[in-house]
Amino acid sequence: MNTITLTADDALKLSAQFRNASTALGDYLYAPENWPKIPEKERATLQSLEVTLLNVASDLVTRAVGVIIKDAEQSLADLVTATEHARDVIRTIDNVTRTITVVTAMIGLAGVIPTGNAGAIFGALKNLQSAVKGEQTAKAKKAKA
Repeated sequence: MNTITLTADDALKLSAQFRNASTALGDYLYAPENWPKIPEKERATLQSLEVTLLNVASDLVTRAVGVIIKDAEQSLADLVTATEHARDVIRTIDNVTRTITVVTAMIGLAGVIPTGNAGAIFGALKNLQSAVKGEQTAKAKKAKA
């Protein structure tokens, strides 16, 4: 286990990942071929999550700088990689409900990073990785069918 102190550059990297995920979600949501296919309730949820992702991206830049994560079981690279994979899943949305699960897990991770609580960060990271893997597995099964 190690101790991570988030620098301004680290916070900016993480923030960019969440912002990119927000953009990917918006690109999907507002694409003319997708908009009419998404049920109104799920569309409203996705719109809300898009805005929330953008807000947490902005918050990370200011709230996460200098955060010390003691006894961390993950590295900054693990956090960046997990958010990159989540963004990639969002870019290739296949199922709105599972995508909501991935985005919600991202928001959960963003919410705990500024606390510096290693256990909460580890749990949120594992939750995000699990949501991403679930979506990737479902897409692979669909591709084989």
